[in-house]
Amino acid sequence: MTPALPGGLDHRIVDFIHQALTARGEVVAAAKESSVLERLVRYFVFAFAAALVYIFIDFTFDLRPPRVHSSYQFKLTELPQDQALILRQDNLSVLVIRRSAETIAALGQDLSRLQDPESERSHQPEFATNLLRSRHPEYFVGYAIGTDLGCSLEVSASTVKETCSQARYDFAGRALLGDNKFLNLAVPDYTFSDNFNILTIRP
Repeated sequence: MTPALPGGLDHRIVDFIHQALTARGEVVAAAKESSVLERLVRYFVFAFAAALVYIFIDFTFDLRPPRVHSSYQFKLTELPQDQALILRQDNLSVLVIRRSAETIAALGQDLSRLQDPESERSHQPEFATNLLRSRHPEYFVGYAIGTDLGCSLEVSASTVKETCSQARYDFAGRALLGDNKFLNLAVPDYTFSDNFNILTIRP
């Protein structure tokens, strides 16, 4: 049996050791909690940074598989002349206008009312770098998104209007003069079937 220390020191020593061990345990536990929290913060920061990098790369480069690029196909019913359709599939909206011979002739006149008559600042594939901005004179195909405020489009008698602004376009998707400066409607890479009843979009 261990002899008792004089003056009751044994109890004080035991209490001191107990308090020291308890304090050390609390410090160790706090350190572990702090270490776990730091690891969680690091993981969150890493995941957030990786997400930002992916968004930037996806915005800059098209990361979609090749099969997606030709996956947008629209079946067209008989479209009357000088009438328009807005076709939607997934997140893609496409404007299709069938033009009469009179409309085609009118599109070559009075170019002074256009913001970019030569489509020099606008976006279209090589085959659409012409006055009618189309592969076939009778049909205009463009994205159904305005270039002023980026809103949807609606079609009137001979013009196309952006629903959330006063931006207007002719039946070649060319921006008409107005209060704001904006581009012609963007034209996608597209093809028609031989009988013009299937439209394929390659975004």
